[in-house]
Amino acid sequence: MTDYTFKVKLDGITELECYSDASKDELKVLIAILSLGGKSVTAEELAEIVGTSKARVKAALILFEESGVIEKCDPYLAEVEYEFAPKENDKEESLADSICELTRNREFREMLRDVEGLFEKTLTTQETQRLASLYTKKCLSVEYIMTLVSFLKERHKKLTVNRVVQEAGKLIEKNITGLEELEIYIKDKSQEVAGEEKLRNLFGIYGRTLTKSERELFEKWMHTFGYSELIIGEAYDINVSATGNRSLSYIDKILTSWHEAGCKTVEECRSKAEMHKYQGKKNANNSSQKSKKNIEAETPKYTEFNSEDALMRALERSYGDSDS
Repeated sequence: MTDYTFKVKLDGITELECYSDASKDELKVLIAILSLGGKSVTAEELAEIVGTSKARVKAALILFEESGVIEKCDPYLAEVEYEFAPKENDKEESLADSICELTRNREFREMLRDVEGLFEKTLTTQETQRLASLYTKKCLSVEYIMTLVSFLKERHKKLTVNRVVQEAGKLIEKNITGLEELEIYIKDKSQEVAGEEKLRNLFGIYGRTLTKSERELFEKWMHTFGYSELIIGEAYDINVSATGNRSLSYIDKILTSWHEAGCKTVEECRSKAEMHKYQGKKNANNSSQKSKKNIEAETPKYTEFNSEDALMRALERSYGDSDS
């Protein structure tokens, strides 16, 4: 890493614009240079003193040098040392330099500060570079990136830059690249999460992730069918009343029948359920009457018994015709 020997130009102290643009870390770098009193120092050492990344240090040096607040005491020495720096550090130096250049963009620098506030830590050079790629390569706006990070932070306790980049990639594949589109997506996702939470409460699913089948059924009911938790609750009540326990497959059959019948509101679903109940009772009565008729048809018919007539017939069989 190149050694730097800077001196502070007192007449540059009146340049207020660079101070208003500078971040807290960048101002700390300037104070560190003042405290060293002109001693030679590396960007790595400054990063350790300030408690920030080397990329942030180099961004601060560029900002204050171009603003005329500080200047190199021996720029030739710095050029020679940089020229003969170990080749294995070239990639790291190039990466740091590109980030330094980007952090001179006030809008991006402020976003980076806000992101670090949400992460509650200073991002590493690699993390900063990955986040910067969304801005430089994916052409996502600063507002888009910040909105996405804020949304993901609410959903994930241990959010990482890698997850942010992955989620951004999925959104880009869905052509969700503008801030307005992202806000609509977030609104829909928030409603989905709220709906899932209500279904969890309805089915008594606490303290664990949903199984694959549970998630598939919930998504089917809420998104494919477009049913609210109220309609799903109606099916749940019918299921429990009929069987005495909870059965997701039974509830799915009820909701599927409502969907196929074109029921969209709670009232329509209730009406369909009442019709189904009435039809069931009617079919049961018809079946009962049909069974009764079958029993009657199979039972032999007996005429009313006449004792006198039976006696006469017996006498005739015994004695024959009295006139013969």
